[in-house]
Amino acid sequence: FSPSAPPRVSGGSMRPSGTFTLLMRKRSGVTLAPFASLQVPVSFAPLSIEEKRATVSVRGAYRNRNLTWVFPLRGAVNAPPYPKAFTFRCKAKTTARKVVDLPLRSLAGLTGPETFTHELICPPNMEGIIGKSLTVNPVEPTITDPNQPVRFQVAFEPLRPFSTSVKLVIVRGTGGRWPFELQLDAMDPDPDDQIVIEANLRTTSSVAFRLTNRFPVYAPFQAFFSTDSAMTLQVHPSTGLLGPVDTQGTVFTVSFSPTEYGKLQRGRLVIQTEDMQWTYEVTGTHPHVLVPQNVSSRVESRLETHIAGQLGKHRHINAVKRNMTTTALAIGRERLLHEDQGGL
Repeated sequence: FSPSAPPRVSGGSMRPSGTFTLLMRKRSGVTLAPFASLQVPVSFAPLSIEEKRATVSVRGAYRNRNLTWVFPLRGAVNAPPYPKAFTFRCKAKTTARKVVDLPLRSLAGLTGPETFTHELICPPNMEGIIGKSLTVNPVEPTITDPNQPVRFQVAFEPLRPFSTSVKLVIVRGTGGRWPFELQLDAMDPDPDDQIVIEANLRTTSSVAFRLTNRFPVYAPFQAFFSTDSAMTLQVHPSTGLLGPVDTQGTVFTVSFSPTEYGKLQRGRLVIQTEDMQWTYEVTGTHPHVLVPQNVSSRVESRLETHIAGQLGKHRHINAVKRNMTTTALAIGRERLLHEDQGGL
């Protein structure tokens, strides 16, 4: 409007009243400055879960002309969250499927059959993996009684381990939203395959295999062994791009370098992308050694027969007694010799 003749708001009203309330203290005699705006605060306090509509009318005058602005309002009612979460738990690469009954509390204004739709609200950083893992299909979306629940089939088919929760919101075409929490728990999958590598002590043996992405796009990947795996196991490459399906894929090399003999060296190899995970049980072993047969010993470990037969047949001699007897005879002889020399 021209700054020389600003409009004057003569009043404001709302139809119908009750659910919507104008919060303006001064509803008439308001003069707007040039290029200014007027804020009209409105509160919304529904008593039942159904769509509410109203209009706000702002009337004014400008250069002796009456002006009216009409603003339609549409109130969407959200029911309080359902107190119980529906849990879906399974191993990755398996399926958890269930039909859930969703009661629509405080439903009002139902005069005949009415069909409800749904929408999913996911964490922003999990939208991709949830979109490929979770499917919701209506089973009985049309009801005729406010106490009748709607029924939906939920299929959870995770491709890699993760844990999160999403909101399943039941939407009424004429207004109203009922949120329900779905708890999604994808646990570690069973191994996709087993790899056995045989290597001699202080040597390195390797096994190579190819792997492609499940989807027709290149996908960044990470390859690593779990923290409880043996340190003698290694994988290469540890990062890169995984080739799409229907290509030769990416080559992975698993190496085993034993440093000592002992128990088997085991580990869990994990290769994962944003949407998928593969796991392999890896075992490192030593070559099997056969004991030589029909080989004579180079060390003579047995006595000859005639020598072995003499063992234990000799009379036992008391060496102490023999020494004492020999000493006494020698002393007696020496004494007799001295006596004979003295007589002469």
